Amino acid sequence: MNNFIYENRCELIFGDHPETEIAAAVKRHGGKRVLLCYGSGSVKTSGLFDKIIGELKSAKIAIVEHGGIVANPLLSNALAGVELARHEKVDFVLAIGGGSVIDAAKFIAIGAYKNQDAWKIFRDGVGDDDEDGPYGALPVGAVLTLPAAGSENSTASVVREDKTGQKYATGSEAIRPRFAFVNPRYMFTLPAPQIGYGASDIFAHLLERYMSPQTHVRITDELLVGAMRAMLEIAPKLYQLHTDKSKHTTDEYYQLWAEFCLTGTLAHNSMLSLGRDTQDWATHRMENKLLSGIHNIAHGAGLAIFFPAWMEHVAKTKPHRIEQFCRHVMGTSSTERGIAALRTWYRSIGLALTLSEIGIDPQKVKSDAREIYGPDTKLGGYGMLKIDDILSVIDLAK
Repeated sequence: MNNFIYENRCELIFGDHPETEIAAAVKRHGGKRVLLCYGSGSVKTSGLFDKIIGELKSAKIAIVEHGGIVANPLLSNALAGVELARHEKVDFVLAIGGGSVIDAAKFIAIGAYKNQDAWKIFRDGVGDDDEDGPYGALPVGAVLTLPAAGSENSTASVVREDKTGQKYATGSEAIRPRFAFVNPRYMFTLPAPQIGYGASDIFAHLLERYMSPQTHVRITDELLVGAMRAMLEIAPKLYQLHTDKSKHTTDEYYQLWAEFCLTGTLAHNSMLSLGRDTQDWATHRMENKLLSGIHNIAHGAGLAIFFPAWMEHVAKTKPHRIEQFCRHVMGTSSTERGIAALRTWYRSIGLALTLSEIGIDPQKVKSDAREIYGPDTKLGGYGMLKIDDILSVIDLAK
């Protein structure tokens, strides 16, 4: 186990709390003039937006709106948000939405703080561990409406360049939200596919951490195994009840969403990474660059296609962790059966398993990979993929 310093100043306000607590949290964390970030409008049609606006106004908090943030958030929108935040001299950024909205809000918070160049920070991949970091940011708050990315409690943010579709990321304590308001009732109206996408993303955050060469990390191994086994059970139940609401009580539905949301938050708030400096993340980086970036598909959809293929490839040369995953999480001593069971789980929550199934040409993905990844590429902390390995994973995912 490696040395670590762990800080998490995010105030997690979890459960069926009234919207008055959102305004109180903004004021508690110094917000007087707030940039309110949101997506394409569903937060307005649900009535949540008006409730929050009303509570902020009642608390005499000034509001500046910045909407139109899409899934896989675009750089152009984020830069426009930076300009708006600077012009309006806001002192707090409040995101209402899922990971994409929260990620865009984090970008804006960086760019609005002392005129920093947020795009350069993302483009260069600057983070707390870099010589050029850490950087500052306006305080950010989050009201979660889509559990998946874990951005409501994490130090990470990702944006997508409009022209190329390439995704760029940064990570710093400066952008960890000061509070996260997570009410499972806000998830009741989500479309069924979002359950599958979210579950896949959450599971991947756990699995990327688990796939580590680090030794003497038994406690976080056990926590990760427990969280993955919980998600394997919770997600299909929630997906089935969501598609036939006559089969459940409101309380049962709420409790499943509560477990789903909490798993999503814990999966990506750094706690389950303690003591393991090296994790894998190759599948995430491949998916971000080659699928959700270029093809603008849901991140969780791409992860469901790439992860089993990554396992099949890496198990040929570095089987230990994958065998351990299949045994402890999937309940089988056979790697082949374990990976097959993982694919069955993805299918049970409505996800595709191949590139062809979602209409993406594997040859195009391989061509893009050759352009993006050079001969010196070493991707991942466990599998350590070179360009030929990446092409092999794509072949297994076709």
